[in-house]
Amino acid sequence: MNEILVLMDDFKLNQQIQGRQSKYIEMCVWRLTKWQEFMKLHMAVEYVEEVKAIHVKKYIQHHQQLGCERASTINNNIATLKVFFNYLIDEEFIDESENPMRKIKNLKEEKRVITTFNDDEVKRIINDVQEVTYSNIRDKLMLITLFDTGIRVSELISITTNDISSKSILIHGKGSKQRLVYISKTMRRYMRKYELERKKRFKHKNNEEIENYYFLDQSAVQLHRSTINKILRRHCKNAGVRAEVRCSPHDCRHYFAQKQLRNGIDVYSLSRLLGHYDTQMTVKYLRGLEQESILEIGKLYSPLNDFSIK
Repeated sequence: MNEILVLMDDFKLNQQIQGRQSKYIEMCVWRLTKWQEFMKLHMAVEYVEEVKAIHVKKYIQHHQQLGCERASTINNNIATLKVFFNYLIDEEFIDESENPMRKIKNLKEEKRVITTFNDDEVKRIINDVQEVTYSNIRDKLMLITLFDTGIRVSELISITTNDISSKSILIHGKGSKQRLVYISKTMRRYMRKYELERKKRFKHKNNEEIENYYFLDQSAVQLHRSTINKILRRHCKNAGVRAEVRCSPHDCRHYFAQKQLRNGIDVYSLSRLLGHYDTQMTVKYLRGLEQESILEIGKLYSPLNDFSIK
């Protein structure tokens, strides 16, 4: 019999060996720990061989009854359990037929319409940032990068100087997945300004005192995601952004996706740029588009546009 706690440690080690990001591993371990505690306390289950589908369903029901978690949050817990049990099968701790997650389905998530920035608001937000100090220029480039590439805030602060090339940036995404995003002309122009200002700002520091991250705080240390949140909210307030827009960095991602769709990008290409595992995750951004925008996109890319029909 294999104890769940012991195999959780084995799972964590395997994830580290595979090069998964530490934040991803920590989240998996945190979710598995909550599940393991529930199994032991409420189900009297301590070994993986004892875990049945009914136990997992009871755990899902427990989360639903708490009444404070969205279906998407519970689905994230289900996803982690599936990864864990797939690992147990791969390592032959259990057989495929013993996998309790085989018939566990995700909960139906509420299809919310995503309200995000409009073009005028984005212009006002970016233009609200002055270009006087090192921090000003850095903040402006960070906002431009979020709006222009759709990357996550965690991905933004994780960019290193080695990730930057002449035409693209290597992004380290969720689950240690890597992808490239383009550098537009606007981004390149502000990158030159920032890099020049950064060089002046830290010219008196030794190289070993400067962290290798691209965006740095005043002490040459990696920025925290909460700092980006504060920067965006401050400029959103100054720019008079509508109250229904949350003004979080993820809303910059929503804006990017919807703007790309309006410009006629296909969902598959957009999913690659966003770093989604499949297009189903990308399709939700379509719900935020007005019907008029959908019709205009369809009209612009009509299959018969280039036909000469007599």
